[in-house]
Amino acid sequence: MSIGTIKQLSSSVLSSGSLWDLKNQKELAGLKPPELLMGVRTDLLQGDVSREWCKWIIEQFIDHDFINSEVSFIKIYKEVSKSLTILLGKQIDDDDKKLIGKHLSNLVLERVEFFKEEQQRRKGITREIKEELLSIYGASPRCWLTGYKFSKEAVFNFTASKLDKVNLILPTYIDRYRPIGVKERDISIEVDHLYPFSLGGKDCIDNYRLICGWANKVKSNHVTGYSFGTKPSGKNKLYPKSYYYWVLRTIGLKRKCEVPNCKNNIYNSELTVTSSLGASKSINPVSMMVICKDHDTLNKRYLKRDTLE
Repeated sequence: MSIGTIKQLSSSVLSSGSLWDLKNQKELAGLKPPELLMGVRTDLLQGDVSREWCKWIIEQFIDHDFINSEVSFIKIYKEVSKSLTILLGKQIDDDDKKLIGKHLSNLVLERVEFFKEEQQRRKGITREIKEELLSIYGASPRCWLTGYKFSKEAVFNFTASKLDKVNLILPTYIDRYRPIGVKERDISIEVDHLYPFSLGGKDCIDNYRLICGWANKVKSNHVTGYSFGTKPSGKNKLYPKSYYYWVLRTIGLKRKCEVPNCKNNIYNSELTVTSSLGASKSINPVSMMVICKDHDTLNKRYLKRDTLE
């Protein structure tokens, strides 16, 4: 890492005039981020970049005909080989190109099958499925992404009929960085698809998870944290919903308090985030650190719920 790299990054990223400059974008694409300054979330940031790239790389080879008709590996391999010739030309020899083509074709076939499943109608979550999920989660079920412990009333409502449901008691204070409890849905139990149904995830018990309504709204069908804003706005300075996906990604991947020697985790505690550089520092995807309530020293974290309505 050199000071020249830092200067080039700052002139490229922090200059408003460079945002739509193609030349500048190409220069930026050739730079390697300074890992020493990436903070504690290098694994999350770079891992999600790779996940997005891999998805896009594979999906660029999908032909619309693959989705709308019966398709075989041979047909996909022929089309992928044509595309590789366009992309690679004579940069690699034919044997290597064949190996790459076979591997990519298998991945493309897998994605095509996902897309075809997406066109199928989603199953309804029956009471029997809900009861089975509750039995799996035990006597004190928690949200699989935040560790939020569901109330007895929320557990009751999960399997109750509309007429039998009871009101849920909303909290007095809300964590501005993970605002569960602004609305009743936030603290209700919902069923989440671990891998999004809309992206080909299975509609079966193995792909179901119990999730709080707030986390379900934020997670939606996202699989990475990119293209999301992190700027607070409004009179209460709450963050946009997209920001909270970064919170979910960080908590959901780490799944435990990151304070040394702390044994609290998503199965026995509520987790939230703070800055790895100190409680007074800005919390963004680079600096997010997972903590439990026992180690929370952040001032002004909580807002009165009635100010958010």
